[in-house]
Amino acid sequence: MPQQDELAKFKQILSKLPEDKRKLLYKRLHSLPSSEREAYIADFNKKYYTEKKKPAQKKNTAQSVILGLLAALFIIGAFYFIYVFNKDKIDSKFNEMLGMPPEETIDTSPESNSIMGPEPRNFPTDTPTPVPATPTPSPVPLSDDHPDLSGLVIVIDPGHQAEPDTTLEESIPGTTAEKERATAGATGVNSGAKEYEITLKYALMMKEYLEGCGAEVILTRTENDINISNIERAEIAVENDADYFLRIHADSAPDSDISGVKVYVPSTGKYSSSAESEGEKLADAVAEAIGSTSLGAVQSNMYTGLNHADSVRSYQLVIGYLSNSDDDALINQEETAYKVAVAVADFLG
Repeated sequence: MPQQDELAKFKQILSKLPEDKRKLLYKRLHSLPSSEREAYIADFNKKYYTEKKKPAQKKNTAQSVILGLLAALFIIGAFYFIYVFNKDKIDSKFNEMLGMPPEETIDTSPESNSIMGPEPRNFPTDTPTPVPATPTPSPVPLSDDHPDLSGLVIVIDPGHQAEPDTTLEESIPGTTAEKERATAGATGVNSGAKEYEITLKYALMMKEYLEGCGAEVILTRTENDINISNIERAEIAVENDADYFLRIHADSAPDSDISGVKVYVPSTGKYSSSAESEGEKLADAVAEAIGSTSLGAVQSNMYTGLNHADSVRSYQLVIGYLSNSDDDALINQEETAYKVAVAVADFLG
């Protein structure tokens, strides 16, 4: 015989069927051999029997709701006490988020010109908000041990310019060698910064610092949108009887691993015998100041600006290589230009 629980389930299913279907089911069951009836009832129960769902415990649901409300009240209360004890700071921060000055607070006092009694804010008037004047830039600070450069005339040449001039000019005096009058220079491998912009920024910083030390400083250019050849730049130094001619550059190298500070000096002129050793001192001083590597100095006749100013102590200072990612980042740091200016002043002193 089928198990008692299977029979009970079977009877429960039968009780829900219409009478005609019950009769057909009984007829089908009696037509089966007794050995198959138990399996038939078990299969039938699997298909059609469903457990009665226990009624939800209302007590537990009610408890959950109550606990949730208590938790919410607790959180609201905690925020309220935090606000009470930090009201000024929170109001100030909230006003900033709304675009108001931090010190502005909400005015809830009744206003006669409001629409419906007290208003949180007055309506804006037609009076424009005053725009503060642009602050005057602070002078470049001098180091405590800065040198006294009084009496020196220094010409600084910010290398390159925005638009290149491919017209050729004499590169080495008295020869047929020629080079382009001016080029735009290198571009930062990561920053995208232009060399002609960087060199002007450094030159302006250096001019102000050296003037603070007492020197007379002349720039070959004060803007990027200009056309001035390398010979013309050198002539400014010669014609002003400069004590020093400093050419500022930030080069690019075919090998991206090349980095550091390098100085080029002319291979001709009355200072040629000491130019290389002095140039090495300048490279070392700048490299140490900015945390870079000194690549020393090289005497060369490759640079038109140096060749045509070899009657002056001339130095072409390469502050780094824009083709190297580390140098590119260092050159474009705000404080690096100041550090270079300090190092150059110390070298000149």
